Amino acid sequence: MKNNLYRDPFTEKIAVDRRSGRDRRDRISIFPLSHFWPLRRKKGGRREADTGYVDVYDLRTWLVAVSVILLSLMDALLTQQHLIHGSARELNPIMDAVIRMGGMPAFYGTKGILTVIAVSIIMLHKEWALGRVAARICLWAYILLSMYHLYLVLVLEIV
Repeated sequence: MKNNLYRDPFTEKIAVDRRSGRDRRDRISIFPLSHFWPLRRKKGGRREADTGYVDVYDLRTWLVAVSVILLSLMDALLTQQHLIHGSARELNPIMDAVIRMGGMPAFYGTKGILTVIAVSIIMLHKEWALGRVAARICLWAYILLSMYHLYLVLVLEIV
C-alpha cells in the first residue's frame, strides 16, 4: 500500500492519505458472477426540474389542486340539489351517515375537510411518482363525476 500525501484544505497542513484505495461502494456478494450486474444507478443525479424542496409548487400542481377542490364543491352543490328534489341519493355510506346525522352543513364541512386533507397530502408528495398518479386519478375521478352530474341535470332534466 502506497501512502499518498495531500494538503488538508482546512488546516493547510500536509497529511497522509489514509484511504486504502479499495472502493467501499463495491458490492460484496455470496453469489458467483454478481459482478456482471450493474452496481450503481444508470441515470445521473436528481432531475433538473427537481427543486429539492417539497414546499415549492409549480403552476400545474396548483391548477390540479384548485381544480380538485372546485370540482369537489361542484359535486357537493349538485348532490344537494339532487337530494332536495329527491332525484338521487348519496351512495357514499359515510357521507350518507353524515347527512342523516348533521344535515347539509355537516355534509359540506366533512366533504371540504376530507378534500383539503387529501389534496394537501397529494401536494406534499408531488415529487413521488405515486403522488403524481394519485393527483391525476383524483382529478379525473372528479371530472368524470362532474360529467355524470351534468348528464343528470342537462340530459335527463332531473333537477
